[in-house]
Amino acid sequence: MVGKAPPAGGQLADADISAGNHTLEIETRVVCISGGTSGIGAGLVAAFLDAGDRVYTFGRSPEKIETVRARWPEAVAAGRLTALIGDVTDADFRQRLTERLELETGRLDVLVNNAGIIRASGTLEESLEHWRETLEINLVAPFALTQICAPLLDRSDMPVVINLSSACAQHPFSTCTSTSYSVSKAGLDMLTRRLALALGPRGIRVNGVAPGVVATEIWDGADALMQSIVERHHVLRRQILTPADIAEAVLFLASPRARLVTGAMLNVDAGYTLG
Repeated sequence: MVGKAPPAGGQLADADISAGNHTLEIETRVVCISGGTSGIGAGLVAAFLDAGDRVYTFGRSPEKIETVRARWPEAVAAGRLTALIGDVTDADFRQRLTERLELETGRLDVLVNNAGIIRASGTLEESLEHWRETLEINLVAPFALTQICAPLLDRSDMPVVINLSSACAQHPFSTCTSTSYSVSKAGLDMLTRRLALALGPRGIRVNGVAPGVVATEIWDGADALMQSIVERHHVLRRQILTPADIAEAVLFLASPRARLVTGAMLNVDAGYTLG
């Protein structure tokens, strides 16, 4: 399959979509990762680039997008990494994104719904505005992005959707201080299964990965007491998970080795959910 080499980053613009010089021969997977600018998302971008794939990612922060481009300048220059400023909850952005994928690659092999939000708050203290925002980003957006990307996934030889959930979806841990986050991720688990059922006849697999506590920017802000509590609950008695640990699980689910796996939730939590 042949596609156009994307510009070296930049916001999605009409000029980007209308250009039609098809020059880049695509021999690897086309991967789209929402929220790939930091934390687990950045780890996913790194892993798929290391695997030789062509990666599209996006986020709302212009500063973080610039950081992504600066981290992998060679991949950007080669057209293997396209980092865009965009909000996953914006229907117009989702439309422009799929139009760009259509023009430049003609297909999508792997969609990773990673973008998410969590804010610590007591259960009864969370505002309805906060609830709506959390559900919109963590639950509604993954459905909407999968829905609009489905025709592109249909053109892949081995299409897969992978949703990033959380151990907090499975148990009301006292260490998870956002009820809206836990509820949204529990909904995402069921959405994963429903999408697997709906898209399976089209050959599209849909799976989820449920991380435990991962060493990201969010975790860096946790206090020592929180860290000690969580570490005591790790059955494997190891250090906190890293984004690379989560990426390994996602790569497996996206690989031919998992060709018969769909509707599954893979816990990567050092046994945290067993405690």
